[in-house]
Amino acid sequence: MISEFFRSDLNTGLKILVVSVVVGMACWVPLLLYVPLGPADGNPIGLGLLAMAGTLLAVLGTGIGVLWWVFSLLMQSRA
Repeated sequence: MISEFFRSDLNTGLKILVVSVVVGMACWVPLLLYVPLGPADGNPIGLGLLAMAGTLLAVLGTGIGVLWWVFSLLMQSRA
């Protein structure tokens, strides 16, 4: 399934965009699950750092994906 997604004819910018959003969500899920399910006196520093790093990676990837997608659309319209 994953290899089919990466080998599909979908625009590369959209692929980068989707992967960035999935990575960002995957980095936030542990922290979001720890809050209701973890101990009341817990301090999830590592999960907070993971969420922060995942958010930074997702924002950078989303920006690159959007720029790549817009650039490829502009190049297709000129051809």
